[in-house]
Amino acid sequence: MEVIFSESIRTDEASVVIVVVSDDASNFIESKLQLFTDEKTVQYIRAECKDLSYNKIKSFNVPALDGKFIEIIVACAGKRGTFTRASVEKLGGYVSGAIKSKDAKIGIYNDVESELDMAASYIASGIILKSWVFDKYKTSKVSENKIERIECQSCYLSLNQETFAKLTSIRDGIFLVREMVTEPANIMNSDKFLEISLSLKRLGIKVSVLKKRDMEKLEMNAILGVGRGSDNPTYLITFEYCTDKTKDRIALVGKGLTFDSGGICIKPSNKMGDMKGDMTGAAVVIGVLKSLALQKMKTNVVGVIGVTENMISGSAQRPGDVVVSMSKKTIEVDNTDAEGRLVLADAIWYTHKKYRPKVMIDLATLTGAIQVALGHEFAGLFSNDDGLADDLESSGKNVGEKLWRMPLHPSYENDIKSDIADVKNVGSGRGAGSITAAMFLKEFVPNSMKWAHIDIAATEWDSKDRALSKRGATGFGVRLLNDFIERRHCSRGESGL
Repeated sequence: MEVIFSESIRTDEASVVIVVVSDDASNFIESKLQLFTDEKTVQYIRAECKDLSYNKIKSFNVPALDGKFIEIIVACAGKRGTFTRASVEKLGGYVSGAIKSKDAKIGIYNDVESELDMAASYIASGIILKSWVFDKYKTSKVSENKIERIECQSCYLSLNQETFAKLTSIRDGIFLVREMVTEPANIMNSDKFLEISLSLKRLGIKVSVLKKRDMEKLEMNAILGVGRGSDNPTYLITFEYCTDKTKDRIALVGKGLTFDSGGICIKPSNKMGDMKGDMTGAAVVIGVLKSLALQKMKTNVVGVIGVTENMISGSAQRPGDVVVSMSKKTIEVDNTDAEGRLVLADAIWYTHKKYRPKVMIDLATLTGAIQVALGHEFAGLFSNDDGLADDLESSGKNVGEKLWRMPLHPSYENDIKSDIADVKNVGSGRGAGSITAAMFLKEFVPNSMKWAHIDIAATEWDSKDRALSKRGATGFGVRLLNDFIERRHCSRGESGL
């Protein structure tokens, strides 16, 4: 797909014309559409769009000046003074869903850049994000070459070209996450995970791998216990992307359960196939690191992912087992289906011991309880530092990946106390499942380190279309963490999205 930013659109080549307006821009509609269709049709479209409001779209298939038909889409970005990156990129996604033409050559005009210079790049990015499909295993492809070219009119060509290049690097990370999460578990197993991880070396990222014997020497019995029932290997994979050693090191830690049957505490068969996505936290770490490297961002980031599979066999971990984690803290495995926190317990401690980061953020599809609490609109945020939590929430708002902070209160500590070990891996009561899971992770976080846990169990996959994604994998977290790292951990003047 070709994306062009130009001062004037080639009117004779566009098969789809998109006009993005504020809620009071009927004159702008008229001035642009008269380049493509007759006056009577222009006045009809203008009248039809008179009462458009934020995120409302009108679509028309009308005669063009050359006698052929052209698709015209008018989209409202809302009231002046309200335009943001998140709102405009989201609008681009809605526009993408409205395009009916195949092999479309799109021309985009927007009345938004007078207040948001980079609006053209955000609109184009939203269109492309929404257009992603996974049809690898379809004998008839879903929508090949739906969009051939996007041409955006803008007065700020270099600024939009630069911004769009950054957004393209971020999208490459998002699309990698979506692909990894959508692949079936018989393909996206731990060895495939390792293969993808090692491919990041060509981007200048140092990749290291701990295998079973290495982890046994480090006494990483929490993660090894989870993988005992699987024929697939367990790996701890680390990534180092350091282009500026003067920066404080930030660590991203991800849960990588390539499939979660629940173990002996087996899950119900209905929807168990969705558990191929229990590796999304680890996939997001990979996607973020890829996008940072593609941008050549000046920063200091490490990634650590625990990759394994939770299956049933004669050697599988049992409810009631006790394991000694790498931190020497003992864990009673009260429920084998609360395995992700066991993986993260060793991954978090290993990250602390090896890298000593100033900030650590872990991502995991950790609990179904977070969906009960927040639905699909917000990911759950837990943190031991108010400033870190505020920064993450700010980045979430900026890119439209919303976070809601949940409590980490001492009153929940007793829920994870064990009678025979230091802690157990599930809470005693029926409620607060996401909170007790986060409290468990906190047991393996040094008090001196700024830490945040993001539970993405309800935002990584959706059963319906969203503004920037079709039904399925969303890639939630890649845009959020790119924004956070760039705005909070880069030199002044290096951000700008």
